[in-house]
Amino acid sequence: MPQTKDYYDVLGVDRDASEKDIKKAYRKLAQKYHPDRNPDDDEAEDRFKEVQEAYDVLGDEEKRKQYDRGGRNPFAGRGPGAGGQNPFGGQNPFGGGGGRTRVRFEQRGGRGGDPLEDLFGQAGGGGGGGGGLGDLFGQFFGGGGAQARGGGRARRQQRGGRRQQGALDIETTLPLSFEQALEGGPTQVRLPGGETVRLKVPKGARSGMKIRLRGHGKTDAAGRQGDLYVTFNVADHPRFERRGDDLHLTEEIGVFEAVLGAEHRIENAYGKRIRLRIPPGTQPGEQMRLRGQGVETEENTGDLFVHVEVDIPQDLTDRQTERLQAAAEETGLW
Repeated sequence: MPQTKDYYDVLGVDRDASEKDIKKAYRKLAQKYHPDRNPDDDEAEDRFKEVQEAYDVLGDEEKRKQYDRGGRNPFAGRGPGAGGQNPFGGQNPFGGGGGRTRVRFEQRGGRGGDPLEDLFGQAGGGGGGGGGLGDLFGQFFGGGGAQARGGGRARRQQRGGRRQQGALDIETTLPLSFEQALEGGPTQVRLPGGETVRLKVPKGARSGMKIRLRGHGKTDAAGRQGDLYVTFNVADHPRFERRGDDLHLTEEIGVFEAVLGAEHRIENAYGKRIRLRIPPGTQPGEQMRLRGQGVETEENTGDLFVHVEVDIPQDLTDRQTERLQAAAEETGLW
């Protein structure tokens, strides 16, 4: 996408648009141009990529400030870690052959900058030794003991057993697409020394969730080993919004469908087609709940909430207008 393209124009919003308005515009356009809805349409795919790139910048407060100062994308050319994660492109860390994921590592301790604190504020940092995002989201531990080389299984840290991170520990943020986080599964990361460490992403992982891999940190002169902490950063989805284990989706219906009732076939986040019944007299903004169609985790399955938007026709023929007026008069609505 050319850097001269104005991201505000791409999303169709004013430069002083609120975060909510930007997100709403992004979701509407991403849904419209999504490859699933436009198979074999190269133009729609290019438009979808433009919308995704624009939201990667304008949807982030700090990146938006830098963009407003520079008038272009200051993050272009830095790879997928700089401009956000496209949930429909890029390398799949769960793909065949055990592909490796490139990540950035930081040593814990001292007064240096903390990338989690930069992203999430004080709750995500911890230069003073706090539990960081583990306090908010719970921690996971790799199995196999302190000298384990794999850490393939992860288990929740028990209450009261939280371990503070120290100078020997290493921390990284692992970007995941929305789909990767839903499905979970094995992946691997390469440490600065060249060692490859395997880990398992829990099914239904969310942003901020952290796992701890024992014995994969730095080693001091006495032979003591630190740990590796991996925190997940899950990309947004153009159609689904996650709230806890529930998912929210906006579905557009016609005005006659709202009045007379209808039945839609929609896909949940896992690609399963499900039936959505639109009852007669459905109002704009009405919410419908589909139980058990949300995020699946080891402990719980959330629900899917569908928010209805009614599309009001703009270009009616004279005959259509007359017939609508007659129907409105007959029902006392005109």
